Amino acid sequence: MKAAVIRGIGQIKVADVPKPEPDAGEVLIRVAYCGICGSDLEAFHTGMYEPGLIIGHEFAGTITELGPDVTGWQVGDRVVVNDAIPCGECPPCREGRLDACQSLTMIGVTHDGAMAEYTRITTKGLHRLPDHVTLRQGALVEPLSVSLHGVRRSRLKAGDRALVMGAGPIGLLTLQCALLAGARMVAVTEVDASRAALASRLGAKVVLDPARDNVGVALADLTDGLGPDVIYVCTGVPGPFRDAVSLVRKGGQIFVLGMCVEPVDMDFMTVAMGDLCIEGSLAGRDAFPAAIDLIAQRRVDVDSLVSHEIALDEIVTKGFNVLDTPKSGAIKILVRMS
Repeated sequence: MKAAVIRGIGQIKVADVPKPEPDAGEVLIRVAYCGICGSDLEAFHTGMYEPGLIIGHEFAGTITELGPDVTGWQVGDRVVVNDAIPCGECPPCREGRLDACQSLTMIGVTHDGAMAEYTRITTKGLHRLPDHVTLRQGALVEPLSVSLHGVRRSRLKAGDRALVMGAGPIGLLTLQCALLAGARMVAVTEVDASRAALASRLGAKVVLDPARDNVGVALADLTDGLGPDVIYVCTGVPGPFRDAVSLVRKGGQIFVLGMCVEPVDMDFMTVAMGDLCIEGSLAGRDAFPAAIDLIAQRRVDVDSLVSHEIALDEIVTKGFNVLDTPKSGAIKILVRMS
C-alpha cells in the first residue's frame, strides 16, 4: 500500500509499504480522508518525528478487517479514531487526567498513523460516525475535539469576552466552541486575509491584523478598557504568546492550544502583577463524542475549513508546500486516499 513516510527534516516520501495486519483487539481501517495537522508541519520542518514514521492522526475511514478477540464492531462500520491512547495506570490517568498520561501514545506521532491507504488501530480509540456525517467531515472530528476540550478546560463563562489568536483550523474551531459556550464576544487576530474572512463569517465580532491594527487599543474599546477575560493562543509562532500577557485583563486567563517549538520570552512580571492564569491542553480525548454530535447537529461548521482536497501523491507539492506559502489561502488540507 502507499503511505506518507517521514524520512528526515523537510523530507516526506510517498512509499510502498506492507499493508498492516490487525493484532488482538485491533481493527484494520481503510482510510478515506486524513488531514494535515500543524504538528505534522512542525515535524516536517524540525524532524521531531522519528524517520520511518507514517504520519497522520486526523482521519476517518471504514473497518475492513477485525483482529482476534474484537467484539462490538463489524466490517463496514464507518469510524473516526481518537488519536491519543492513555495507559490508564499512571498517576494522571488514575486522577482522570487521561490527556496528561505519562505514557500517552499518539497515532501518527509515537507510532504509524493514517496518512496511508490502510491503518491498524486498537478498538480503545474507535468511535462510530452517524449515518448523516460524511467521512470527509469525520476527518475534522479530532481537531474539533482539541478545541472543544480546550474551551471546556478554560475559565470561560457565559457572558465573558474572549480573544482567539490565530485563525487556522484550531483557532476557527475554538472560535465556534467559545461562542457555543456562551461568550458574548469573540475577537480574532489573524494576518492571512482568507482565514480572517472565514473567521468573520463564523461569528467573530472583529478580526484584527496584528501587522496593521493596534490590537491593544481595539480590544480595550471592545472590553470597556479591561481586556478579554480569556485569550486562546492557537498559533505556532512566538509573538502571540508574548503579546497575550499584555492583552488579557487582570485576573484573566491565557489558554494555550497552539504548538510553538521555539522558546518564548515571557514577561513574568506582568503575569504576577496581573494575577494571570496560564494553562494549556493536549488532545481532546474526553470531547470526542460531543465533537461528533456537534458536527451531526450542524452546530459547528467544519466544511468551510476545508480549503484544499488533494491526493496522497500530492502531499508535499500541494500539501506541505502550500501550507508553507504565505497568504496561500490554505486552511485545512485533507488528503483523499481513494
